[in-house]
Amino acid sequence: MKRYETDVRNGVLYLETDDDWIEIGPMDDICELVGGETYTIEYDERQRQVSWLDTDDGELTFDVRETLADVDYDREFVENVAPVDGEKTDDEGYPMRASVFADLMTDIWDSKGNL
Repeated sequence: MKRYETDVRNGVLYLETDDDWIEIGPMDDICELVGGETYTIEYDERQRQVSWLDTDDGELTFDVRETLADVDYDREFVENVAPVDGEKTDDEGYPMRASVFADLMTDIWDSKGNL
């Protein structure tokens, strides 16, 4: 299965597609849209029992910029983000593509990767 990379150039996040790279938006905007420079996922008691999860307090906090720079995506994710108009802004003035990207990422993180 093909995976699509990200790239950060001059503080702007780009996503690979089958044809080229598309601009998602400024990392500063994306961090604001997801709620900050770090993101915390909370795990319940049952979820904490899995062997790979090393958290005593049921929380896993990570750096948003580092994570987004290192993540790769499947075709379905790219197909959800790529058609969004990169020039249009949402009601708050953020690039629409960055807003959709941030919403999808927080959905993935909050579902602990199981969308």
